Amino acid sequence: MTLNNKLIHKINLTLCLILISVGIFAQKPKKKRGTGNMDAYVGTWVYQSNDTIFKIVFQKGQIISPSTVFNVLYGGYYLSVKGKVIEDYMKPLPTCWNQETSPMHPNNIYIWASNTDYHESNTVPPYMSIRFYDQRKKHFNGKGIAGGYIKFLSPQKLLWHLDEKEGIWWEVEGREDTDITKVLPIGFSVPEYAILTKEE
Repeated sequence: MTLNNKLIHKINLTLCLILISVGIFAQKPKKKRGTGNMDAYVGTWVYQSNDTIFKIVFQKGQIISPSTVFNVLYGGYYLSVKGKVIEDYMKPLPTCWNQETSPMHPNNIYIWASNTDYHESNTVPPYMSIRFYDQRKKHFNGKGIAGGYIKFLSPQKLLWHLDEKEGIWWEVEGREDTDITKVLPIGFSVPEYAILTKEE
C-alpha cells in the first residue's frame, strides 16, 4: 500500500467514525407522556338498561409519534338492543400505533383514551379524555371525534360520556377551511351517557 493510499484510507476511516458519532449523538430520546397509572380502567365494562346492553373494553397501548411516545388506552365497544346485536367491535386490539410507519388510524382502534399530564401522579386518574370512532356514524369521515371522557367512579363503576358539540368544537375551532356553524351534529350509535359496571 502506497503512502497516498494509506493516507486516503485513514481519512476515510476518520470520516466514517465522525459520521457514526454524529448520528448517535443527534438522536434525541422521545418524550414520554401519559405515563400515569391507567390500570384501573383496563377491563370490560357493562351498562344494561331494559333491553339495551352496551359494553366497552380497554387495554393499555401506545401511540408513537416522531417526537413523543403516548401511553394510552385502546378500546372496543358492543351494543345490543332487544337481543339483537347492533354493534360488535370487541375484536382484538393493537398494542401500538406507530405514526412514523403508519400515519393512518388503524381500523381496529375504536376508542382511545389519554391521560393528561396533570393526572400523572394520581394513583388512578379521575378521568381520561377519549376519542371515539363510531363505526356507524363515521364522524368527520371516519376520523373519529373527541369531546368525550371516561371517569373512574369506583373500582366497579365507570362513567362514559360523549359530548358531540364539544367534539365538533375541538375538530374545527381555528380551522380556516371549516365553518363551525355548518358542521351539524349527527348523534352517536351508542349511549352518550352511561354508568358501567366492571365485568368480572
